Amino acid sequence: MSTQPRPSEQRSPRTGGSPVRQERLSPAPKKPRRDAGSVQLTPRDEMALCWMGEQYAMRLDHLQRLLARPGPLAVPAAVAGEISPGAAREVLRRWIRAAWANARVVGTGEPAWVWPTRLGLHKGRLPYAYRNMGKAANGYELENLYAINEVLLHLEETERDGRWISERQLLQGVQRIKGKPLLHRPDGELHYQDGTVIAVEVELSKKKPDELDENLVELLRGEKYLRLKAEYGPKVAREMSQHARSQYSTIWYFAPEETRRHLWRARARLVREGGVSAEEARDLLMFRYPPARSEEEIRQDEQEDEQELLLISQ
Repeated sequence: MSTQPRPSEQRSPRTGGSPVRQERLSPAPKKPRRDAGSVQLTPRDEMALCWMGEQYAMRLDHLQRLLARPGPLAVPAAVAGEISPGAAREVLRRWIRAAWANARVVGTGEPAWVWPTRLGLHKGRLPYAYRNMGKAANGYELENLYAINEVLLHLEETERDGRWISERQLLQGVQRIKGKPLLHRPDGELHYQDGTVIAVEVELSKKKPDELDENLVELLRGEKYLRLKAEYGPKVAREMSQHARSQYSTIWYFAPEETRRHLWRARARLVREGGVSAEEARDLLMFRYPPARSEEEIRQDEQEDEQELLLISQ
């Protein structure tokens, strides 16, 4: 969305005649603005800083996609939903100049990672403590975060009625008590106006079977299962919590092909061993990563997952 220049910037006033005439027609000198020279926060800046802060950080190519979204908050250089890498870098330079963001190149030849400063979190209206992602995050964590952000950008395009709740927001205010386990939380949640809540997980690598099984059951059955497990152990807790359900109507997993097959096997194993019912297993859906883009890929995802579910019920 372009902004119209002030008349004084559009053209220079034509003044002729005597010096007295020129002085009469010249505008009175304006007092300099108190914020002259400072970077002005725009609604677009606030939106992007908030998005980035909720996710801890984002890579510059994802920021480029976010800024290019059509609508009133798109950058002025956005054309047909796209902006150039140079336009995204210019936004980042503004943010760094304003002390709203930090950036660091992690991988050779890869775009920089960007995260908000304390001031940037404040500008994005976020309550979180500052985290220096340039020091705190390792390579695996950033790889996983990139995948989560990729899935989130995809879901914001395909699930327009859903409202994203980030893992950071889910963990806000959660107290860790020594000796008391915490319920496994997903990478994010999608909330819909009708009350439906979907858990979203992005799984890049294969977890150990016991750990993965527990994550799946906790996502399906929630706090009641966790309390029973702490008192009686996993096997007895699964038997006692058969009618327990978490707040999630569905759990969506996004995973590369090999990890997706690992998830299918875990789901089938839980049903086969009596850990969860076949009905519960239908609430665990496994999709490809990177996310399907075309209608054909989406149908293929659904058919493949349905075929695995049919094998469980046989």
